[in-house]
Amino acid sequence: MVNKNEARYKKELEFFKEILKDYLDEIDILIWLALRDDGRISDTDLAKIANVSVPTARRRRLTLEEKGIIRVRGFLVFDKLKLASADVLIKLKPGCSAEAVKDFITKALEEPRIYEVSEYIGEYDFLFRFFEKDFRTLKEKIEEFMIESNVVDHYTILANVYTPKIFSELVNSQSK
Repeated sequence: MVNKNEARYKKELEFFKEILKDYLDEIDILIWLALRDDGRISDTDLAKIANVSVPTARRRRLTLEEKGIIRVRGFLVFDKLKLASADVLIKLKPGCSAEAVKDFITKALEEPRIYEVSEYIGEYDFLFRFFEKDFRTLKEKIEEFMIESNVVDHYTILANVYTPKIFSELVNSQSK
């Protein structure tokens, strides 16, 4: 019998069970899905969702965290705060030294406006995600950051006007 909380995640659960089968079982996946929706959820509620005892839910959650498989963090919801954000795709200059690229990444990690750094394979080398109080300031700060770098060949700014999945009220209100 499928409990109502498991039914809530049924479509996702089948997908994640297939791609994560070598790493996580159904209980771990349900715990992760619940934490994804609400990082402050109690172990009691996790236990109900995963259909296990509270000590089991707590132990599973802690194990996932200790292994570094999940991280429970707080994120700013840019839409709610009316902040501007953008994805910046970056192509490095050919022949950049590894040290220069490392320095560039270190600078990005230290920049408070950048909230994500991802390395890519393909047309672009990196994705940096920036945020600021408004789009005008955002554009200025991105351009300053890129111009100061000696490793950037070119970049593309993609302004983010709406994020309907990861941090939206719509998803969170539907899941409750």
